[in-house]
Amino acid sequence: MRRRAVLAAVAALAAGSGCSRVVGEDPVEVRVRRASEAAVENADVHCPLSAPFVEAHPALERVLTSATTAPDGEWVVTDVDRETGEALAADLRKRCGQVDAVYQYEDDEYRVRVLVEDNSAQNRNSSASSEAIRRGPPQKRT
Repeated sequence: MRRRAVLAAVAALAAGSGCSRVVGEDPVEVRVRRASEAAVENADVHCPLSAPFVEAHPALERVLTSATTAPDGEWVVTDVDRETGEALAADLRKRCGQVDAVYQYEDDEYRVRVLVEDNSAQNRNSSASSEAIRRGPPQKRT
C-alpha cells in the first residue's frame, strides 16, 4: 500500500512539473548537427539564427549548444511535446522559408530538423529524458 502511495506521489509530481508534456504519447524530435562542407556548399537556403530567436526556443538552444562539441556528422537530439515542436517548425519556416536548411549561428553552420511526423518507435529516442542526447543519423532521413 505504501508503495502505491509513493508511486502516485511521484506521478503527480512529474505531471505537475511538466514532464508529461515532454514524454507524452506523441513527442517531436528536434535534431541538430554541424553542417558538413558539402551541405553548406549545396544548400538552397542559408539562414542566420539570431541569439534572441534561439533563446525563444529553449529546445533549439539546448541542442545547438550541445552540437558545438559533438563529433562531425553526429546528431544531437531532444524530444519536445508536439505543440512546442510544431511552433519551432513554424517559426523556422517563417524565418527562413523552410525547416531543413543550413542555419548560421554563432559563427558556425548547422543542419536543423524538427521531426513532427512519423515519430514511430524505430525513429525515436528510447530515453524519457528531455536532455539533449547524441546519436547517429535518423534512420529514414539523411
